[in-house]
Amino acid sequence: MASLVLVYELPSNYRMRDIPNQPLVQIVYGTSGIMPQLLNTSQVDAFFVWESVVSTGEMGGIGKVIARDADIPPDRKWENTACNVLVMRNSFITEYPEIASLLSAVTIAGIQKIYDDPGEAVNITARWVYGSKPIRSAGLFLDPIELEKNAFPHIVFTDNASLPDLGLIEKSLSDNIMSDHSSSNTVGSVYKRALDLLNGSKPHISNTPSSVRIGYLPSADLYAPLYVTIIESDRICETYGFCLAPRSDTSDRPDECQLIVNDKPVADVQLLPGQVGGGIMTGLGQRAIDVAYIGSVPTLMQISMGNPASIIHSINAGGSGLVVDDQAPCDDWNSFIEWVENRSFSGQPLIIAVPQSSIQEEMMREAFEYEGIQISLYGLPSFGAL
Repeated sequence: MASLVLVYELPSNYRMRDIPNQPLVQIVYGTSGIMPQLLNTSQVDAFFVWESVVSTGEMGGIGKVIARDADIPPDRKWENTACNVLVMRNSFITEYPEIASLLSAVTIAGIQKIYDDPGEAVNITARWVYGSKPIRSAGLFLDPIELEKNAFPHIVFTDNASLPDLGLIEKSLSDNIMSDHSSSNTVGSVYKRALDLLNGSKPHISNTPSSVRIGYLPSADLYAPLYVTIIESDRICETYGFCLAPRSDTSDRPDECQLIVNDKPVADVQLLPGQVGGGIMTGLGQRAIDVAYIGSVPTLMQISMGNPASIIHSINAGGSGLVVDDQAPCDDWNSFIEWVENRSFSGQPLIIAVPQSSIQEEMMREAFEYEGIQISLYGLPSFGAL
């Protein structure tokens, strides 16, 4: 097996644990894009990550998908849980409440456009994430549109999915996190105002920023509502009277936009691509970013540690998949657990790649805890939750 060297940042809430005769699985952290290559070169036995990386492994002949969100225990918990969210810095909401609500409204409009014309949403997302040329990576040669056609049915784009309960990641969530959109939300909240705007309420802008900085991860199709709302801005403006429009229509992935209201620009918007959700959240806390489209787990973790930001609403649920080698002796979650146990007791624990501090890591940790399987970080002793 080829060597894999990673630097680990251990969670502060995990402790050493060694339970005799309990099966063991090993977790290794990796970036999403490298996971198919890790499996293809036998550096890991499986990976659990988001679409369209899952479809890349499947369509590229690297592995087979044996479990999706709804298959992961306990009790189908993750089936309708927010994977990614729209989050804003609290001071931005306070200073520019109507701009914040308009940005929420155009995001929800983008979600609706995906359902109105899923074929065009696939095309937009494929061009945004991959460009127009075939994907060439780790020996693969895939058509971006066909890849997205395979990925999209496994993602639920929604603005009202519940936030995850971080059972194994210690948390003390602050009051400004909205776990749902019930009547407990204050009148005039960003989300409620966004819905009013979509239902015909006229925007009343009293204060505008010189620019709005939006952080996001451009390599994931889970942020399709952002891509669609920008590329379909003409139609959205025709429908609602406001939209987020590119400053130029010459790019499939624009980075300069304008928030338009009644045919007039009211704010310049800059899209700032990032590498990881935690880094984008740090930018929010440092006032370098105003708004972000990122994963729910890094958002919740940083807010719980004092990052002054609020989740406005979800962007999607679902979209995760567990991929193993085609020759692996399992076809579903139950047979996968049998494989985990057999390999552990033979002295060769399975190695599973996940993105660090992601909902996928949380899902795997809770699932293995539920199954009575202990976890270690690859090359290190076992760990358990406090």
